Amino acid sequence: MDKIDFIAQFIKHPGSIGAISPSSDSLAAQMIAPIDLERIKTIVEYGAGTGVFTKYVSERINTEKTLFFSFEIDDKFYSISKKQVPEIEIIKDSASNVCKELRKHGKKHTDAIISGLPWAVFPDDLQDEILHATLRALRQGGIFTTFTYLHSYYLPAACRIRTKLKRYFSSVELSPVVWKNMPPAVVYWCKK
Repeated sequence: MDKIDFIAQFIKHPGSIGAISPSSDSLAAQMIAPIDLERIKTIVEYGAGTGVFTKYVSERINTEKTLFFSFEIDDKFYSISKKQVPEIEIIKDSASNVCKELRKHGKKHTDAIISGLPWAVFPDDLQDEILHATLRALRQGGIFTTFTYLHSYYLPAACRIRTKLKRYFSSVELSPVVWKNMPPAVVYWCKK
């Protein structure tokens, strides 16, 4: 998908798509930085989008030993991510159903969840619904990562989600700024 198509999707669905261009590999690297990909048995992604994070993770795990699946609710991005990473299961459903999907795979918990969801555009109740599901799905000590764009870091919506992350997780750290992303971003590294 080129940048013009991505912007068109953003214009069509501003309430569910929070970016105007696909994420970079540099941002993907920061998303998985606190996760020991050699040791985890299960990893889940929220918001496959164009498959940037999905592809980055799939190239760095042993898919025969590590269960990895992703959620994507937008029709266009679902189709794109399925084509980009056909070896990874992309589920067209809300991330709030993560526990149901884990059970389908015979798992009670996941070791890590990475999220490309546009938290700032979600209403409070949806944020809480997904964060509650995330806590139920993560094993004790599990890692949850998500990001925000640098230009919006101090805006009220970003401050609200940051406050929620600190309330839901035992620790929340901030990555260095990812300048090689457009726009630049920071990643929240959260531990259950």
